[in-house]
Amino acid sequence: MKLFRSLFGNASPPTVPNPTSPDAQPLPLAHYLAQAIRGSGKLTPRGESVMAEYLQQFAQAPGLQIDQRQARAKEEADLALNIRAAELLRAPLSPRRTLAAFADELHRNAMLHKARHDAVVNMRGFCSEMMLTLAHTGDECAWCRENEGRRFSVQDDPNALLAGHCSCAPYSSSTFYPAIKAFDA
Repeated sequence: MKLFRSLFGNASPPTVPNPTSPDAQPLPLAHYLAQAIRGSGKLTPRGESVMAEYLQQFAQAPGLQIDQRQARAKEEADLALNIRAAELLRAPLSPRRTLAAFADELHRNAMLHKARHDAVVNMRGFCSEMMLTLAHTGDECAWCRENEGRRFSVQDDPNALLAGHCSCAPYSSSTFYPAIKAFDA
């Protein structure tokens, strides 16, 4: 809770290591949640802090089983969040989209960014290049299709690369793998 208060309160945000530096370490999920919340641009300042508290308490890792009491508490929190949507949002969501569903999207986005960054940080230990690979969902943007198989330095931040070029919606399904050099026989 203190981390989110420092991120969204009056205190100055904590310094975060540069993800492109060679000695970068994996960052906590809270960092990516804060980025997703702020980057959405759809929440008021009060909405950002409420969303951060909601995600801290109720965002679950995929496959994690919660007991009946926790499920009931989450349902009540979802209802309270959706009732307060008008005060927390800058503009209304589409009628079929709830604020709780939007929170789940922010959580998924943060987890994707964290996983992508952590994978590249780990790659830095054994290779110098990574390769863009598509999931072939059929929803890839032109930039992703044109750059499939292209090699990038592992010193590049994969999230910055995709944020600067990729226009896949709702998020990029492209991933980065270590680039393996073929050996001549």
